Amino acid sequence: MNLQLNRVELNVGALQMPNNLELMIRKSGLLRKDVATQMGIRPETVSRHCSGALAFSIDQAKLYSAIIGCTPQDILFSQNAVPLFGKLNNDFVNVCDISNGETSYHVPFPASSDMRFVIADHQAQDKKWANGRMYMFSYKSVLEQKVDDNSFMRLCIFKISHDDKIRFGVVYPEPGGTFSIGFNKDSHTDSDGKSLAHNEIQNHLDLVWCTPILNCLMQPDLLGVVLKTH
Repeated sequence: MNLQLNRVELNVGALQMPNNLELMIRKSGLLRKDVATQMGIRPETVSRHCSGALAFSIDQAKLYSAIIGCTPQDILFSQNAVPLFGKLNNDFVNVCDISNGETSYHVPFPASSDMRFVIADHQAQDKKWANGRMYMFSYKSVLEQKVDDNSFMRLCIFKISHDDKIRFGVVYPEPGGTFSIGFNKDSHTDSDGKSLAHNEIQNHLDLVWCTPILNCLMQPDLLGVVLKTH
């Protein structure tokens, strides 16, 4: 049996998913009937597409976007795009400067508004093979300046007290409320994809905040993750 499916077949599907079509039509200043005329379909079909009662394909989303003046991703994904928090170099996170605007990415799955991305951007030549990975975490603990109880013995992003740098590492609780952290300077795997032991451990650390990495997208472009363009 041949189970191969191309990306269009995978994404078209028959599921009724929430979308942004209604919002994007309203933003464009067009009426549904005008959009329907340009699409070559009935206004009732546009209404059903807007409500999610009738699924539409990626090709149809592309046609809609050309008429409305937006991107297909703006139509397809009803959830908020995930903002970029920073870039990972070794185990250090360089936080993005958002003074000139925020960089965000559309993702092909539901994501709550508190989600953030860190993108691997290693400068060492032997680590560049891992560049482009996208690590997702919740920003709530950063806002609340607390250590998430789900952090322990997991890969986390955190800030150590009296240290301006934000880092990645595996966090272990200690008696008395301090923490041990295992740092891995090789992006958590070697070039063969095998897990590496910690090559630096620090003990008795106080943390300002800490939260676990919830997901790592190894090949985000193949999953359909795209940069939000406006």
